[in-house]
Amino acid sequence: LLACGKTCEPAILHLEIKYSQYLQMGTSDYDFVARIYNPNTVYGASSFDYGLSFTDKNGVELLKSGGSSYILPGQTKYLTAVSLKISGEAANVKMTVSSVQWSKVQPFDSVVNFMIRRQNFSPNVGGNSRFEAALFNGSNFDFDKVDVAIVLFDETGNITGAGQTDIRTFLSGTERGFQVQWPYSTGLKVANVAIEAATNLFENSNFIKNYGAQEKFQKFY
Repeated sequence: LLACGKTCEPAILHLEIKYSQYLQMGTSDYDFVARIYNPNTVYGASSFDYGLSFTDKNGVELLKSGGSSYILPGQTKYLTAVSLKISGEAANVKMTVSSVQWSKVQPFDSVVNFMIRRQNFSPNVGGNSRFEAALFNGSNFDFDKVDVAIVLFDETGNITGAGQTDIRTFLSGTERGFQVQWPYSTGLKVANVAIEAATNLFENSNFIKNYGAQEKFQKFY
């Protein structure tokens, strides 16, 4: 689009919540999973806040919770919240997104290259359920923190579990093992596991050199 002889910036579209779901994992223990989409191809969110409101069948709020995350241009990502303690039986959850910090950034395609290796889910290990795998950093960068989300699916495609962890000081060309445990022998029939490894490319402090100094990468406009 042209106006006054120069190219107009595209309008910034809202983040989209594709779906959200809660899972009762114990008597008063709940996990939450959402799928978030950023329809903007130029702008990413260096941070955004989200709120969760759990209510019972009568609409009475049982728990108000929330957190923050980030999302790249054009990205669809899982957002998980685990081990939420709720007194009462939840019948509904409402998710809201606010305080989005937009940034126009250069393309990320050649920056991140994380590869999942040797994944395994064990539904009963000493009374617990456990997922373990290894993550390889095929990027040319060392990252201070990498976030890992795990979502479990049954044979019909229904979500049956969610977990999260992070890897610190993840050096280029190295492999790190990780595991997520659930404090139950759930007997889950897990047919598929989705693993997403992501890092906040908006934070220059997340790019580290071999000697621990920050490596300036991101160009902000």
